[in-house]
Amino acid sequence: MRKAVIAILILLTPMILYAETDEMQDGVDALLETIDLKEWDAWFRQNGGDGALLPSELLKQLAETQSSVTDVKPDRILSRMLPSLKSALAKAALLLGLAVLGASVRGVSEASPVAQTAQTAFKICAAAAVLILALAEIHGAVRSVSNTERTAELFLPAIVGFLSLCGLENTALLLPASYTLLSDIVLKLTETCVMPTAIVGGVLLALDAGGAGRLASIGKLLQRAAKWILATSCSFYLVVTALRSVAAGSADGLLLKTTKFAAGSIPSIGSLLSESVDTAFRCMHFVRNALGLTGCVVLLMLALKPVVSIALTRGCLRASSLLSEPLSGKPYADLLRGMGDTLHILMLCELAALAMSLVMLAPVFYAGGTM
Repeated sequence: MRKAVIAILILLTPMILYAETDEMQDGVDALLETIDLKEWDAWFRQNGGDGALLPSELLKQLAETQSSVTDVKPDRILSRMLPSLKSALAKAALLLGLAVLGASVRGVSEASPVAQTAQTAFKICAAAAVLILALAEIHGAVRSVSNTERTAELFLPAIVGFLSLCGLENTALLLPASYTLLSDIVLKLTETCVMPTAIVGGVLLALDAGGAGRLASIGKLLQRAAKWILATSCSFYLVVTALRSVAAGSADGLLLKTTKFAAGSIPSIGSLLSESVDTAFRCMHFVRNALGLTGCVVLLMLALKPVVSIALTRGCLRASSLLSEPLSGKPYADLLRGMGDTLHILMLCELAALAMSLVMLAPVFYAGGTM
């Protein structure tokens, strides 16, 4: 890897004779040609990136110090979020309609000999409707965590290759190790234990309908267990990754400073070569940050829609439970609150997967220290 760094330095040495702006831009352009983001573009198109800025285009804009934020207009963001908002309003209308139906059943059944049968039928229908309503969000949450894992995996070849080219070998070795810990332990535990536990707890709460029986107690216990497992696994990953990142960044920083010092100690041309090394390191630092920022933006854009969708649905359930309790009574309101708590745990799983993936990419920004 050191040979690759030396080769880049030799290629960039002639640029020292020119103006600093042209020198930096030429170095950045040369480094950008070594980065291939075709797989990122294909994955982004496949997972809801239609009409948005592709990762390769975003990287070029960031590297050219152009503001890509100006391309993201508020009306475009609103247009992308509008379907989720309309869906949430429709769900709220359905849930409130069920509350009105429950109130009607209670009013009619009080003067009827089949009161218990009518209320039981309403509870069963309401539980089935709420489960069907939440099914799409549950599927979306499971798919979102899986997509986050796959996206983080696609980031590794391009980022690790560039870090190796820059001589940041310790950080380049850290990223695959961090991904292995994330994928094989934390996200696998989330997908096979936390999310199923939360979903089963929500189903039990829905089947109990009133929230006062044995099924409801078991469901609440399962939801608390899911939260505890998620918090423990995420805390473990964040602590381990932070410690590893500090160690790798310090080691790479020492290596780069040693390289710069060795170049400056060469007689006659030491000063010129030291400036060349400094310029090369600045170009690498600039492109590396742009590449890491591109990865973070792609992760956020892919995770934004499912997180907003499940958050709106959860808010819809919570609001409907508050408005429905005076109409249809406490059992129906408890049903909505229980399913809202289930979606809340699934949303936390999505956010945790996103946050841990971003933490995995964090060493890219400060690898080697400030140059």
